[in-house]
Amino acid sequence: MKPAFQKNGGASRQRKGTALTFILIVVVLVVLVFSTGWFMSSSQRATETSVYNVSEFYLKELSAQTGRQMQISLNNEVQNLEAAIHALKGEDLLDKPALREYLLDMAGLYNFDFYAIVDEDGMVYTADSAFSGLSKLDFLSEADFKEPHISINQDLGAENMVIVAVPIRDMEFQGKPLVGGVVGINASTVSSKVSLKNDEDQIFSNVILKDGSYLVKTPHVHLKDNSNVYEALEKQADFQKGDSAQKMQQDVQAGRSGISSYYLEGILHYTYYAPAEGTDWYLTTTIHYGTVSTNVETVRFTITKNSMIQLAVVLLVVFGVLVIYFWQRRRNEILHLEKMQAEEGSRAKSRFLSNMSHDIRTPMNAIIGFTDLAIQHEFDADTSRIHEYLLKIRIASRHLLSLINDVLDMSRIESGKMQLDIVPCNLPEALEGMRSIVQGQVQEREQSLQMDASNIENENIYCDKLRLNQVLLNLLGNAIKFTPPGGSITVTAVQKGGICNGWGSYEFRVKDNGMGMTQEFAKKVFEPFERERTSTVSGIQGTGLGMAITKNIIDLMGGSIRVETALDIGTEFIINVGFKIQDGSLEECEGQKQGCRQEVDFTGRRVLLVEDNELNREIAMEILQQYGFEVGAAEDGAEAVEIIQNAQPGAYDLVLMDVQMPIMDGYTATREIRKMDSAYASIPIIAMTANAFEEDKRDALECGMDGHISKPVDVPVLLRVLADILK
Repeated sequence: MKPAFQKNGGASRQRKGTALTFILIVVVLVVLVFSTGWFMSSSQRATETSVYNVSEFYLKELSAQTGRQMQISLNNEVQNLEAAIHALKGEDLLDKPALREYLLDMAGLYNFDFYAIVDEDGMVYTADSAFSGLSKLDFLSEADFKEPHISINQDLGAENMVIVAVPIRDMEFQGKPLVGGVVGINASTVSSKVSLKNDEDQIFSNVILKDGSYLVKTPHVHLKDNSNVYEALEKQADFQKGDSAQKMQQDVQAGRSGISSYYLEGILHYTYYAPAEGTDWYLTTTIHYGTVSTNVETVRFTITKNSMIQLAVVLLVVFGVLVIYFWQRRRNEILHLEKMQAEEGSRAKSRFLSNMSHDIRTPMNAIIGFTDLAIQHEFDADTSRIHEYLLKIRIASRHLLSLINDVLDMSRIESGKMQLDIVPCNLPEALEGMRSIVQGQVQEREQSLQMDASNIENENIYCDKLRLNQVLLNLLGNAIKFTPPGGSITVTAVQKGGICNGWGSYEFRVKDNGMGMTQEFAKKVFEPFERERTSTVSGIQGTGLGMAITKNIIDLMGGSIRVETALDIGTEFIINVGFKIQDGSLEECEGQKQGCRQEVDFTGRRVLLVEDNELNREIAMEILQQYGFEVGAAEDGAEAVEIIQNAQPGAYDLVLMDVQMPIMDGYTATREIRKMDSAYASIPIIAMTANAFEEDKRDALECGMDGHISKPVDVPVLLRVLADILK
């Protein structure tokens, strides 16, 4: 229970670690999202504040610049007017025509819109007329009019006119002293000179009086025409908190500067108002939010964009770290699992070697023991005892060979070298052949064996007959071993469904009422080196490889195998696999059924036996000579090539060639013989070797051999192959 506890504890810790990691990820993402949202909201508020502050600063500077520009323009007009007055001579005052010529000259010279001189009675003299204008220019009669004066007059033309006046001293016209020269400048001219409106209709500058009336009025695309700025804003503007038309009016009347923010037609405006230096006027400069905010918004957008990029980068980094973390974690889990599997495999192989040591020593002990007994009784008169010993030696030897074959088959499976050899086969006959093989064991254990293939419609198929027999015999052998005396075993073969594209689906069931398996072991019954109870416990021998080999063969055939079992009740293995259906009879297969499954006289036949092992060479020579062969021998491939090359015609009928030999191996020797320029170049050569895999058979044929016999030599198989070659 301890390993399971550790495994469950590790899984619990892993789940807790994953949950904590997930919670941490969520917290990080929430913090990132909320911090980014707060940053963007804070950025928006900071942008609005910045726009307001920048707008105030910008408008203040623009208003000051406009005021200075307007002051410069007006000062220029004063200087021009003073220059015109300075140019006034006595001859210009002789009569009205002389005065008119002077006025025209000065108006043209200095580009005056309106130019006149005024006497002490308020008579105004212009180039076109003379009129009494003292009521309109009453400041000229004031005693303190000694410096240039600038004012507004709405009665001198079609629009407001800026009046610039300078005093005149010690000059008379028509007996009346002159008090001043006056220049009138149209408001539109002032506006153009001081650039009170930009081309994009984004900035609007006006000159107003303290009562809110316009001195210079710039058309506003959002503010409808009105004669009073306070009244217009009161009706149309939606002021921001803390601002109003009344506050603006109070500031102006008190001589204070200020800024108001309000919406016109859904567009935010800022209006800065400040007194114009040297006058009683106020300059108002209005700007759209977008004009200032464009650059600020660009900065904010850049900051926001960079923040989003930074957030994305952070998220990517977090994601990358998480990917690396989980990849590394998964890699560690895989490495840990592989380590556990390797350790378990190592333990399984250690158990396997321990079991194999016992299982191999058991038949070896029987072979050695009965051999010693046979030697001791070789001169006894009772030969039946020696015959019994020899039979038991053969049984033990075959069991030892089966153990070795299982290990070799598993090695081939693990290396991926096992391949199928597809040949014609008759299923009922194959089952009947298996019955004859196991019948002796069944009878010895007093068991009942039933085989049923009656539900097979298409009996003739193509398959690897040897491997199919191996699978079914393995299952059947296990059923016999693990079923107590008196038990029953059934083998059922059923064809399921019809034929599809020339293929049929078959199901094989091998069932017994033996000891069965635990459900825990049933889950790993197809794993290599696994045995629920070793031979030292159960008394039943085996490598623990048979079911793994069976499973791999079925997988190689494209089928499936499963087990249903219950402890002390029994076990049933179910195989489902598809086979190619034969179109005709089994004549081709029947043609291969030639046994020795025949009387052949080998007397006088000559065989060259190529074998490097002296004991194996002696055994093979005894067997061959027993059946009439005359045998020549070679100890390696090079000697065999030399013997064949120097042999007289008819000296040898065939060659039995070992493969693994010193100096020259059997494959190379065969190739050398096939290259000879003699009749022996085509002599039959049969591989007789312990290299017993299918690929070894193919290698033998590819190098030029005519057949293959695996060691240990099965005498009936040897005689059948020799008969086929020499017939």
